[in-house]
Amino acid sequence: DEMLSDAGQLEGIIRESFVSEFGFLLDDAIINGTGAGQPLGILNSSALVTIAQETSQGAKTIVPLNVLKMWSALFADSRASAVWLINQELEPYLHSMRWTDSNSIWPVYLPPGGFSNSPYGTLFGRPVMPIEQCQAPDTKGDFYLADFANGYVLAEKGGIQSDMSIHVRFIYDESVFRFVMRVDGQPVRASALSPFKGTANSLSHFVVLAGTRA
Repeated sequence: DEMLSDAGQLEGIIRESFVSEFGFLLDDAIINGTGAGQPLGILNSSALVTIAQETSQGAKTIVPLNVLKMWSALFADSRASAVWLINQELEPYLHSMRWTDSNSIWPVYLPPGGFSNSPYGTLFGRPVMPIEQCQAPDTKGDFYLADFANGYVLAEKGGIQSDMSIHVRFIYDESVFRFVMRVDGQPVRASALSPFKGTANSLSHFVVLAGTRA
């Protein structure tokens, strides 16, 4: 209570910090959540399509065929709203990716600014966003192609409720803050979809690159 009295902005800082941390944990649950007492994340969903790494692929790398196969496993209707999510340690490998044939070389990844005229780098015209919630490099979940706009449902009630009480720790001259958020979510589909025609990989709103690239 003395700290709250001496530092007029402390209560505002506490409330702002909790809201920021709740946002981080909610993002993590949407990506990695188990579904038990928290949202079901895409990593643990049966709707997730996993693309195997190439046999000649080096550790902690991304190669053009990874990107092409992931793009081909995404629902066609999701291509206009999907985003790439990546562990930031993998970014250097994006800049070196090239499609090559006997006569030409083309860049696969367009970095932010410059030709792409975008605040984010792009693959197939969709933004590449480094986030902390992606798994460590060489682990399944370090690189996603995801359409949350059409493929994930999130239910929230009342936003974040914050309360402060002087009574819980009254005899200790302490105030207690409490923050509650009611939220749940899961992918729209319970499983990936087998193509209507053809024998290609299953299709989904969410595609991930397999881990353990060696």
